[in-house]
Amino acid sequence: MAEAQVLLRGGMVYDGTGSPGIPGDVLVVGERIEAIGPLGDVPDAAVIDAAGCCVAPGFIDPHNHADHEVEGGILAHPLADNLVRQGITTIVCNQCGGATFPVGDFLDRFGTVGAVTNVAMLASHGKTRNLALKAAGGKNGPEMWQTMRNLLRDEMEAGALGVTTGIIGVTCERIPTEELVEAGRAVAPYGGVYASHIRDEGEYGRHLDAIGEVATVARETGAKGHVSHLKLWGHPNWGRTDEVLAIFERARRDGAVLLADQYPYIGGYRGFFSLLWDKQAKGTNDPAWRAAAEAEVRRQLDLLGGPERLYISSHEKNDPLDGLTIGEAANVLSLRPEEVVPELFWREPRPRLSAFFLAMREEDVRTFMTSEFTMVGTDSHVRIPGSGASHPRNFGVYPRLLGKYVREEEVMDLPRMIRRMTSQVAEQFGIARRGQIRKGFQADLAVFDPATVRDRSTWRNGYAYPVGIRHVLVNGGVTVRDGLPVGRGFGRAVRRGA
Repeated sequence: MAEAQVLLRGGMVYDGTGSPGIPGDVLVVGERIEAIGPLGDVPDAAVIDAAGCCVAPGFIDPHNHADHEVEGGILAHPLADNLVRQGITTIVCNQCGGATFPVGDFLDRFGTVGAVTNVAMLASHGKTRNLALKAAGGKNGPEMWQTMRNLLRDEMEAGALGVTTGIIGVTCERIPTEELVEAGRAVAPYGGVYASHIRDEGEYGRHLDAIGEVATVARETGAKGHVSHLKLWGHPNWGRTDEVLAIFERARRDGAVLLADQYPYIGGYRGFFSLLWDKQAKGTNDPAWRAAAEAEVRRQLDLLGGPERLYISSHEKNDPLDGLTIGEAANVLSLRPEEVVPELFWREPRPRLSAFFLAMREEDVRTFMTSEFTMVGTDSHVRIPGSGASHPRNFGVYPRLLGKYVREEEVMDLPRMIRRMTSQVAEQFGIARRGQIRKGFQADLAVFDPATVRDRSTWRNGYAYPVGIRHVLVNGGVTVRDGLPVGRGFGRAVRRGA
């Protein structure tokens, strides 16, 4: 039986390498790209009119949490479309230390569910170190590290692209740099990535050392260093982008690979009660605890730049606090802003709350965006209506970059932005035969209207779908047509070296 053919006709084709677009057609046969250029009539092909649109490689998200969040993640919700309707065709999961182990089992199961995107996996430092620590009787040292390395090598053999660590707030006494170097040594012979949610993103002023630690692992092991969701958190750090980028430049001079991903928003997403940090586990609700908790919340709000820069996002239906700033919530509750968190912490039942922390500065976001060391990432999850709070990045990252930053503000030209979304990610993570429009490559393609593409999700409404993403193909199958999902997925498990 002949393979299905799809002809994308009359678009401006951007191959993903950073080269200018060229007018032409793209012919897909089966799962692969067969031809690019003025192709004329192809009698057996289904035609998609791409006139007035850009045809790009499908976007590859290097930092995604869809493997486990929202009641089973993408295995339970394979047709959840908040990702593919952005033009994303491949996601790299098991981030920030990793919650999934072993990855081989996950990838085997994923291949059976017909998901809307492809999925690749990193190996979990968190899971493998815990197993190794248990085997070593709780003693952290060379014996434990050897066991951890063996487990990580098994994960790489099963198809992982590298290892991920989630060490924010973790002291060097608990997880020393030497242990992280050993994790890097396990994946480096495979060309693997060492990706890290670093120890400090600016809350305590140790972010430069934290980024430098990733550079150390890359330099000492040969693994490709990768800083997850690069940012400068907190107004005392705003404007210090030169110091950050100098670390990346020094790593390159030393012969190491050090890159980062970044999402185009000034706000991050955390649990609401993370404002208490280590105050959560302190004794009972007594005056001394309250005073210490309020002092910590005041410090955190000052770091953000004030209570108007923190939005509450509730997982409870019809919660009157949902969408309010903490200052607005304080007025509703007749409290001071610093009193809101400890007051809600001791309520029964405790409300399920998250928050958006507007801790970054727009100028810094743009500076990192235009650096040669960064690529696009979402730090997002599978999201379906009713599944809880949603950061706007879950629906809007790629359309936001193409609309706001390329078309409207001209922060970067379109070919270079597309490269940050596609081939640069594939190169860093070792994803073969994706990320470019090239004969023989997998037919992962995004067709968008450059005049209308934009995001619509906001801090108060994180569930708004973007506009302007016209068609999306995943492994040659049409997943989005005329801006809407077709209700069928063609995603594959993407394994190292495959």
